[in-house]
Amino acid sequence: MTKLQILKNTLLAAVAATALVACGDDSTELASPGTVAPNPGTGNPTPTPDPDPEPEPTVKVGRDGTEYTSEGNCPTGTTAVSVGEQTHCSLSGTLTSDVTLTAGNIYQLSGKVAVGVDVGADGSSAAGDPAVLTIEPGAVIYGATATDVLVISRGSEIQAEGSATNPIIFTSALDLDLASELGLTAAASYSGPLLEEPFTSEWGGIVINGRASINTCNQSGTCEAEGEGDSGLYGGDDDTDSSGTLKYVQIKYSGNPITADDELNGIAFQGVGSGTELDYIQVHNGADDGVEFFGGTAQVKHLVITGADDDSLDWTQGWRGKAQHVVIIQNPAQPASDQGIEADNYGDGNDFLPRAQPRLANMTIVGSYSKGGESDIGMLLREGTGANIYNTVVSDFGDACLDIDQDATFTNAGSSATNLTGNLTIESTLLGSNCKSVFKDDGNNFDLATFFNEQTNNVVGATSLSNNFINGSAEAAVTATDVSAVDAFFDATDYVGAVKSDSAADNWTLNWTYGLNPDPECPTGTTASTDGTVCTLSGTYTEDMRLVSGLDYVLSGKVVFGVDVGADGTAATGDPATLTIEPGVTVMGEDKTSYLVISRGSKLNSNGTADAPVTFTAIDPETRSLDTDTSLWGGLVINGRATINTCNQSGTCEAEGEGDSGLYGGDDDTDDSGQIFYTRVVYAGNPITADDELNGIAFQGVGSGTEIDYLQVHNGADDGVEFFGGTAQVKHLVITGADDDSLDWTQGWRGKVQHLLIVQNPNQAASDQGIEADNYGDGNDFLPRAHPMIANATIIGGGVAGGESDIGILLREGTAANLWNVVVADFGDACLDIDQDATFTVSGPDATTLSGDLTMQSTLLSTSCATVFKDDGNNFDLETWFTNQLNNTVAADSLTGLSGAASFKTFINGSVENGVTATDVNAVDSFFDTTDYIGAVKNAAGDWVSGWTVWLNQ
Repeated sequence: MTKLQILKNTLLAAVAATALVACGDDSTELASPGTVAPNPGTGNPTPTPDPDPEPEPTVKVGRDGTEYTSEGNCPTGTTAVSVGEQTHCSLSGTLTSDVTLTAGNIYQLSGKVAVGVDVGADGSSAAGDPAVLTIEPGAVIYGATATDVLVISRGSEIQAEGSATNPIIFTSALDLDLASELGLTAAASYSGPLLEEPFTSEWGGIVINGRASINTCNQSGTCEAEGEGDSGLYGGDDDTDSSGTLKYVQIKYSGNPITADDELNGIAFQGVGSGTELDYIQVHNGADDGVEFFGGTAQVKHLVITGADDDSLDWTQGWRGKAQHVVIIQNPAQPASDQGIEADNYGDGNDFLPRAQPRLANMTIVGSYSKGGESDIGMLLREGTGANIYNTVVSDFGDACLDIDQDATFTNAGSSATNLTGNLTIESTLLGSNCKSVFKDDGNNFDLATFFNEQTNNVVGATSLSNNFINGSAEAAVTATDVSAVDAFFDATDYVGAVKSDSAADNWTLNWTYGLNPDPECPTGTTASTDGTVCTLSGTYTEDMRLVSGLDYVLSGKVVFGVDVGADGTAATGDPATLTIEPGVTVMGEDKTSYLVISRGSKLNSNGTADAPVTFTAIDPETRSLDTDTSLWGGLVINGRATINTCNQSGTCEAEGEGDSGLYGGDDDTDDSGQIFYTRVVYAGNPITADDELNGIAFQGVGSGTEIDYLQVHNGADDGVEFFGGTAQVKHLVITGADDDSLDWTQGWRGKVQHLLIVQNPNQAASDQGIEADNYGDGNDFLPRAHPMIANATIIGGGVAGGESDIGILLREGTAANLWNVVVADFGDACLDIDQDATFTVSGPDATTLSGDLTMQSTLLSTSCATVFKDDGNNFDLETWFTNQLNNTVAADSLTGLSGAASFKTFINGSVENGVTATDVNAVDSFFDTTDYIGAVKNAAGDWVSGWTVWLNQ
């Protein structure tokens, strides 16, 4: 017989088994030891009299603290059963009449509950008897054991439509605290995060069988298969088949891995067609897989899969559906968590047709590697599958972010990793560098890295997700694909990942999901205020900490993260820790003695966004003045293991930071101290003595592996930002109102900065240089020599407003530097000065013979400075040195400011600035963005400052 004939004979046997209840078949039979009632779908249930008098409903409390009651008003098609002091409504057997599960009751699945009798592959089976199970918002349905399962037969429907504030919940008896009432063994007590619960496989799950096409027969037309777990036949020839609606539904603790080849999942969509509406569905702690598509064309939006025991999202047998807005988060407490996505065409025939070819967009897939969980591969594409994947973020997997296996899959991708067919593509996707490996090397001849990197807008780099699934600035920086232009099914999105931000408008997981958005609590090791809304940090922390939004945080005294790991990272007493700060969080310093130190080997991940920056400020910020207040708390110090020059030697050198801030320096110029995105530091710094000062931010021996982008320091003292050696690199740096120098470097800093805006504050009585640059004061020629590269800087003094304002750029004490595309204006002493013989020597043997180690090109020095060039009476002709270099200009500036801002806050280019020929700095160094203008802000349309900074718009 052909495979199709065999499957049809299996169908006839299944129909016969429906009539002969005592007969079995080759599939696993499911029976329940729980409460059994007469089959309510084939006759009238035995009436249960109302209690007299009617008692108050007994409350049962779920694992998340939710209270559950049951009115006991059981609808037709169900049977009232006593469970402890509550009356539940039981479903059992096969339902051949429509049943509606009304709100207010708790419903029990007793064994395998089938909705309808299979109508066959073409819908015309004589034995078929379809039914509809309707479930109202707020209804709660549970199974007591792993053999309690709900099956929707072909031709039947489930109409389960909850709401955002009243979802339908499928869960387990153990979740509802019914162990003693049902004679079950109670689950172990647990009080940790809900997404790290150890509970799974506490009831059977949901199976939906449809009549869409599958590929197990490798033929066009009708094909059907027998579902695992005795779940019935599925498949057919109607790709638009409808099995009903699942909307705003939670499915928790479901699934039954009966054997390795016979498994019930959280939800199994078996041959389900595109006419089925699937939207806002969560499967939590499902086993074997969270969600599995067996062929068909089912389409889903707003899918959340948390804590799957094996794979989170699995497809096989030719699934050709679509999915958008997908959150996958693994659970470190699940010992067998495998892939985020495991994608097959068909294991028994990698090229069977129709080929699996889903389209998926806006997914965030997070493993549990950093939490010590079993966490394999983020996306495993194998066994001949096709797929088009867009706007995806993959993070934190213990094997790799991405893997492709089997020759059939490589062929489907294209003839080579650079010759793509379009049948297997990935675009606008961020693979996190926090996966153990980004790409899995299986020793085949397919260059996976090239395949990924050659496609549009793909990125490998750090992720900045908050709450494990909400985009930060790293995700926002990835160019998204407009998937609505690819397929009308997709919503138009301008972001990668599943959730753009934590705003109520963007976070579509709010209210209806389980465990994703817990009420914030003060982290372990902090002291909570009486009302729990303020968390105070003090002392040294050696465990990782996350500061979540919704609470305020206070620094009390010197707060240190990690114990110093030493210059080479091997100190026996070292104990690193990471401080992660979510978007929108405010951290306040109590007083000048309160400051934050990140020790060598530890990390700060300050993950603000343009809409929700992280703010470091003083206590009671609403009472402070952005114009006049400064030095209200100590500031921020980051210590790294990059090289410094205070020892004047190659190799390892370290120094003691000012303000009792710890040791810094080492031999790793690529050292990583974390990431700082969209972060504001306000009123910081403490000039303790003339030689012992805390700055707004001090980067001490920080390496180039640290990511710094969109950082503002406002009204900082002593300096705004100071680099003490190292190789730290920054983009989009704003320094406003520094009390002394705005940007200061010393001790051999060799980093890079682009998009730098400095605006002095006339209210600061001691404002000094815009840039004060040294190699090292105690040894002007100590090595490694300070040699940063700086491009696209606008440096504005406070002279016009009558402030203390000295020199725009002061290069001295042997520093080297390469500066391009700079505007300097409005300083009360001079725009430019170079001091000390060692600095003159670095620039060249004389002002007309340039060495390239100290250069300035495409720069406008404004005549608004009191003097353009400062004459110190030395023999170095500063004006000649400046004018002999390419595209340098001395002229009146035409800068303007933001609408409504004070007149001295001018930093947006006008015609004069845009008339200066710019240098293409990207051609000089790939760190730099390509720009065709000088200064920090080309025009009003190119304003990158507004929205996330303070003071500049006032």
